[in-house]
Amino acid sequence: MSPKHSFFVVVAAALALWAAGARAQELGGFDCVIEPNMVVDLGSAADGVIEEMLVSRGDSVTVGQPVARLESEAERALLRIAEVRADGLIRIDLARNLIALIEKEAERTQALASKNLTAANILETVLSRLEQAQLELKLAEYQRNIAVLEKLRTEAELERRTVRSPIDGVVMRRLIGPGEYVYSQAQIVRIAKMDPLYVEVFLPTEFYPRLSVGEEARVRPAEPVGGEYTAKIIAIDKVFDAASDTFGVRLSLPNPGDHFPAGIDCQIEFW
Repeated sequence: MSPKHSFFVVVAAALALWAAGARAQELGGFDCVIEPNMVVDLGSAADGVIEEMLVSRGDSVTVGQPVARLESEAERALLRIAEVRADGLIRIDLARNLIALIEKEAERTQALASKNLTAANILETVLSRLEQAQLELKLAEYQRNIAVLEKLRTEAELERRTVRSPIDGVVMRRLIGPGEYVYSQAQIVRIAKMDPLYVEVFLPTEFYPRLSVGEEARVRPAEPVGGEYTAKIIAIDKVFDAASDTFGVRLSLPNPGDHFPAGIDCQIEFW
């Protein structure tokens, strides 16, 4: 091989290495930010005065955990009334006992009528009373079913006065306190879901063909968190920002036990 040819081979190899290094550098070292999975400004399903706040800033909460209660004395009284009505079986028991008595009377009257020992119209009267008693039993059962449904509705109304967390997360801020009035558009607490966290990064549009959902990347949070973690791409914007010639990428970063906080800068490298 001639010296001139060897020189071109070395230059070509160097350029290839430089291009590979440049591509690796292009896909790494981007600024990013680690954000909560979601932030919820939690409101109330009912209007009223806050009786009790059950969480404070920085508290961890789970799905369904009560965070506040509205004053509910009137609703509790209505529930007690509804429970008494729903549990009442007196009218049903009376109707059933009456039917049993009339059925026995009807049997005796039927026996006497078959022997021509009583008038036919007396049997008809007894059977009519039996039919009426059966209708009264159906009415009593219907009214009890309505009472049970009223109880369920009252329980639901009372439950609406307990504000519960819809997510697992951390209380960022209490927006209202005991004694304050809550209406339909008022927010009570702000809760952030911390696991998984989202990593948000904007990349030049030229990198769009190189990335796909499911790929992994290295994320290095800023101090004082530090360290290196693996995140996975879960969303790639399909609409570019023409002004900056960039597109957004969202990655999911597992954060079991709320290991590190959200709202922190980071650096990201794609493999």
